Amino acid sequence: MPSKRERERDEIWAFRKILSRPNYAVLNLLLQKSPRATKELYSILEKEFTRKTLIIALRELSLELNAIQPTHIRTSNGYGLGYRLNPKLKDIIRSVQKYAKVIESVREA
Repeated sequence: MPSKRERERDEIWAFRKILSRPNYAVLNLLLQKSPRATKELYSILEKEFTRKTLIIALRELSLELNAIQPTHIRTSNGYGLGYRLNPKLKDIIRSVQKYAKVIESVREA
């Protein structure tokens, strides 16, 4: 018997998951500058999301969706953990932003 989660999946479940608010916020930051340290992501997004939400978003994006890739980042104290955007997703995120503007213009017309 399939689990509830498996029944909810359709053709665009991964797309919908990537576009959730916290996941998209992380991807948008990494689109602007990649790689970024985990602490940097937390400090920028802590005003909008709780730390627990950000931890879940980073885990989903890296482990489940392979949208971001963990990497070592040079810091003043040595190396730290950071993330970089999967290169295959850069064009997709830019396209989503472009289509969102088109949808807004249609909605306002």
